Amino acid sequence: MRAISKIVGFFAGSMVLVSLLIFSIVHLTPGDIAAMHNLSPATAHALYLDRSLPVQYLLWFKDCLRFDFGISMVNGNKVSSLIAEYGPPTLLLTFGSLFFSLAIAIPLGVYRGLRPASPLGKFISLAVYTLSSIPVFVLGYIVLAVVFGVFKFYVTAPPDGPFKFWPTFGYYSLPIFVLAVGNGTIGEFIRFISLEVQNINGAMYIKAARARGSRLWRHFFKSMVLPIFNIVVTNMAVLLGGLVVVERIFNFHGLGWLSWEATLKRDFSVIMGITLVMAFLIRAFMLVNDLLAVWLDPRMRE
Repeated sequence: MRAISKIVGFFAGSMVLVSLLIFSIVHLTPGDIAAMHNLSPATAHALYLDRSLPVQYLLWFKDCLRFDFGISMVNGNKVSSLIAEYGPPTLLLTFGSLFFSLAIAIPLGVYRGLRPASPLGKFISLAVYTLSSIPVFVLGYIVLAVVFGVFKFYVTAPPDGPFKFWPTFGYYSLPIFVLAVGNGTIGEFIRFISLEVQNINGAMYIKAARARGSRLWRHFFKSMVLPIFNIVVTNMAVLLGGLVVVERIFNFHGLGWLSWEATLKRDFSVIMGITLVMAFLIRAFMLVNDLLAVWLDPRMRE
């Protein structure tokens, strides 16, 4: 219980520091924000821009605790409503790419770890290093050029009206594929899983289980749960960092696309709200990873 309290306390403290960093970076922008957007006195007061910076931060952070991120400086819409509207497609894109990455990386990583010297194992190693060298924006434009230029098929806007499989499939599948493969996400997963499998395969308890004729997959599964979740959490920031590029390339209307539009218009309320939500997601994954480590490893409870 003491270890869990420390983990939760660290999570809360880190979120306070992240919010302070986000607020400080935005308000270091030269010029008066209210004058920059020609805000009315009422709007400036609603955004606390007529207060001192410490008071602004305290009031803004208090509202954020109630999931109230203020209003847009461009159109006056509530930032929380915008995040609620554009958030679900981004969550689907993020978790879809994670599922796709793990579905490919786990079997290939396990095979490469057990048979690294086989022809397929060597080919997987070559593919890993190749995929790790492709930037996400390059892969995105290549995929877009092939699908749109060669196959003459792609939708560049969210499907409207009755559900149609192929437009919906095209709208979601290509960004998921590029986000999963770009920047070496799958390659990193395969390399990490194969190394973990090699280490586990050489452990004494595996050799003893093999000598007893026990089913080895149970031992591998128990030993691989935490490392796999750990590598997912480690790459979560990289994955979310690629959202802006992928959503911009494919005109995917999610939080990445919304943050790009807000940056062009210097809509600081929207930028701060989205950045804080993204930081919360990353820290939430890290929190679950730490709690899972405490649950699976009794040494962490001491």
